[in-house]
Amino acid sequence: MDLKGQNALVLGALGTAGSAVARKLCEEGASVMLSARRAQEGAALSEKLHGEGYDAHFIAADVTDRAQVAAAVDATVDKLGRIDIVANCVSYDHMRKFVDDKEKHWDRVFAVNVKGTQLAYQEALRHMIPQRYGRLLTLVSDSAKIGATLETAQSSSKGAIVAFSKSLAREMARHEITVNAVCLGPTSETADPPLGLSPEGWAAFMRLIPFRRPAKPTEVASLVAFLAMREASFITGQAISVSGGLTMS
Repeated sequence: MDLKGQNALVLGALGTAGSAVARKLCEEGASVMLSARRAQEGAALSEKLHGEGYDAHFIAADVTDRAQVAAAVDATVDKLGRIDIVANCVSYDHMRKFVDDKEKHWDRVFAVNVKGTQLAYQEALRHMIPQRYGRLLTLVSDSAKIGATLETAQSSSKGAIVAFSKSLAREMARHEITVNAVCLGPTSETADPPLGLSPEGWAAFMRLIPFRRPAKPTEVASLVAFLAMREASFITGQAISVSGGLTMS
């Protein structure tokens, strides 16, 4: 893969998958503007990448705030010269039985996951449409396709992003801009159960995956980098799973 000469904005660059995506884009030659809410941690990550020889920078932004999103996009263009790739890795989860859930939680889930994606892409497209080139990539959960227990709000918001991406892909094809979603199954740096899940429950979950393990963040990042390539110019409107065969659709 070769992303030399391309400039990327990675939103949610401090998460497990987001930081892997940021690093992978750097490794493949892109200049990268990292963004997240936690300014101190974000600056430290960009400094680390810069110290390794990569062209990495950071700007703090909350994706639910249009002014901050616009500032992040504009900072990318000002610093790097243009914006070719937006990888939105921001995600907000909320686990609760639907019958016990509250509207304020739904509002937060949709504000971060759906509205945040729409704001970022609308701002980025102000630059991508005139240049007739762009790659818009969103990390979502496989729950967008199959649903997830205790995650009705999260699943519905991720499903909305997939539908939004497909619709936007149709609209943007005439401008040579692709729009795709990368759907994550369980993703972890280690094989250990996540916080709040018993080893027995985690082991049972892993037995549902043909590979019997979670995805490595680098495996997710590799697909993002591939879809960001100039050569991936005829792949759009897709929701591709990185789930080890947990889902096959």
